[in-house]
Amino acid sequence: MKTAAIAGFIVLASTAAFAQSGGKLAVAQGANTQNYDVPAGSKPQTVIITTRDLKDGETTSAHMHNGVEMTQVVTGSFECHLKGLPMMKMKAGESFVIPREVPHDCRPQPGSPPVHLAVTLVIDTGTPPRSPVPDVLIPK
Repeated sequence: MKTAAIAGFIVLASTAAFAQSGGKLAVAQGANTQNYDVPAGSKPQTVIITTRDLKDGETTSAHMHNGVEMTQVVTGSFECHLKGLPMMKMKAGESFVIPREVPHDCRPQPGSPPVHLAVTLVIDTGTPPRSPVPDVLIPK
């Protein structure tokens, strides 16, 4: 009983402290922070957080997502070819967002050391994480 009371007090105290902070994060967000708002009335969403490694000469192969991809380049330099949009080039420490259902194909920039990515997908629940598309988007 005494343990439960102490635990309850700790939860209340930490909730009060968070509320008094105005909901601020304990660690400040960096300048490269990007946000994605799930549209009101959208289908239920699933969040997938994963990592991906690519070596020079490898590609993700052309695909799209039934949702949004948000990726942080952890190491190396990276380029993404998006159908109908300008090519994106990023280096370690930068992040990018690929809009819903935009076909894309990405790879390490030529000569880059291996690329390590931290990938977050926010996709429609029940859909595959990625759907192949027939377009070849990276010029040969």
